[in-house]
Amino acid sequence: MKSRRLPSGYSDPVSFSCTCPASSNPSRGLVLLFYRYFTALPPLPGYEAGGDSISLAAFHTRLTQKYSLGGKIRIATEGFNVTVGGTKEDIEAYMKECITHWSFQGLDLDTEQKQRNFFKPTPGGCACAFGGLPASVRISSEITPMGVTNYVPKEWGNIETLSPEEFHERCHTEANTVLLDVRNHYESRIGYFVDPRTGQPALRPLIRRFSQWPQYVRKYMTGDASEDVIGKEKDIEQGRQILTFCTGGIRCEKAARYMQENMSKLPGDKVCNLKGGIASYIMWMDEEIRQGRKRADESLFKGRNFVFDARGSTALEEGSEPVSTCHDCGISSDRLSKCRSKGCHLVLVVCSDCEDSKDPRCCQSCLDMDISQGLDLRTTPRPVCTCEKEREAELWDGAPPAKLPKSKSTSGNKARSRGLDDIDTKVNINIKVNTID
Repeated sequence: MKSRRLPSGYSDPVSFSCTCPASSNPSRGLVLLFYRYFTALPPLPGYEAGGDSISLAAFHTRLTQKYSLGGKIRIATEGFNVTVGGTKEDIEAYMKECITHWSFQGLDLDTEQKQRNFFKPTPGGCACAFGGLPASVRISSEITPMGVTNYVPKEWGNIETLSPEEFHERCHTEANTVLLDVRNHYESRIGYFVDPRTGQPALRPLIRRFSQWPQYVRKYMTGDASEDVIGKEKDIEQGRQILTFCTGGIRCEKAARYMQENMSKLPGDKVCNLKGGIASYIMWMDEEIRQGRKRADESLFKGRNFVFDARGSTALEEGSEPVSTCHDCGISSDRLSKCRSKGCHLVLVVCSDCEDSKDPRCCQSCLDMDISQGLDLRTTPRPVCTCEKEREAELWDGAPPAKLPKSKSTSGNKARSRGLDDIDTKVNINIKVNTID
C-alpha cells in the first residue's frame, strides 16, 4: 500500500497510488465518515452512567485490525468520530459489527438506507488513502476540538436538522436564507454551496482551523443583529434562515448550536444544519440523478468536497467542473497539494504541470524563510508567513480577538486512572488530552 507523501515533515499524504492486490482494488473500496455525540438526539440510553472510552477504543482497534482498515478514529466521553477505509467486503462487515455494539444503541439503523445515511460510504478509497495500516485509534478530550474545551450544547434540540432533500428545498423556497460554511478556508476553496436564486457562493469564513469558530461568532455575530456578517447583504425585515454545513456533519453539530446560543438574534431567526454534511448531500444528489429526478447541473454544491485523507476530495459521480484555480499559474484546477516550506503545511490548489516543474510555496516569504534561516523546527518556532499574516489580519479586521476561557479537560485523566492493564497489549490505543487555546 503506497501513498505519495511530500518531503519529510509533512503530516498527511495528499494523493495515493494503490498497490493493493487486484482483489482489493480501491475501485471496489469504500471510505466511511460517521460520528456520534452520545447526548445528541437520539441520546445513548443510560449515558448518564458514563461511557467507557477504553473499551470503545479497544473495540474499534480490534475491528480495524481484523478487517485491515486504515483511518483515523477519535473517541471521547462525549462520543466518537470515525473515518476508515478498506475493501467493500471488509467495510460492510465492519459496519455490521458496529451496529450491534452498545455505543450504537438508540440509533434508528434498521434499514440499509438508514445505515447508508449514517455511515456515509463513499467510493474511490481503501486503507491506502490513510497512509496504510494500522488505523489510528486515539482517546481524546473532544472528538472534534472547537476551541472551547468541554463545550456541550445547552439543548441539542434548539436548532433544526435538515435532510439533504429538505436543505435543497429550503434553499429554493425560504426568504432571507444565508448559507454558512463552517469549514476551514482552504476546504471551501475547491467546492461550496451556492444560493440558487443569486448564484452567489455561501459565506465562507477565513478561519484556518475549527478552533477559531467561537471567536469568529463572537466577533461577527454579536452586537446589532441587522448589521452582522450574515445580514450585511440582505434587506432584513423578517428573521433569517441560517443554513450551516460542513464536510460530514460533525463540526456543524456543535458549531450551529454554539452560534445559536451566542449570536445576536432578530425575531424569527432560525438556525439549521445539514444532516450528514456535504457528503450526505452528494450521496443524495447522486441517487436523484440516477433515478432521473434531478440533473447534475441542479446540484447546489459546486466543485469538489475536501476530505481529510489522500483522496483529497470527492464529487458527484458525473464529475464536476473546477471552481478554483492553480495557485501558481492560475489555470482552472481542483488538484490539491501543499506548500513545500518546512512547517507550513498550507493546502494549495496546484495543477500537475506546476507540481512537476516548480516547488510550490504559498507565498514568497515561505521560500525566503527556508533559504535564509534554515529552520530546525524541532527547536525553533516557525515564523508565520506573509500570506497567513494577511489572512489573519483580514479575518480579525486587524485586531485578533481575546482568547476564550478554557476549562480543564478530565476525560483523558479519567481514562488513565482506569488503567489500560485490562486491555490486550496488542491493541494499539493512544490517549491524548487536548487543551485548546
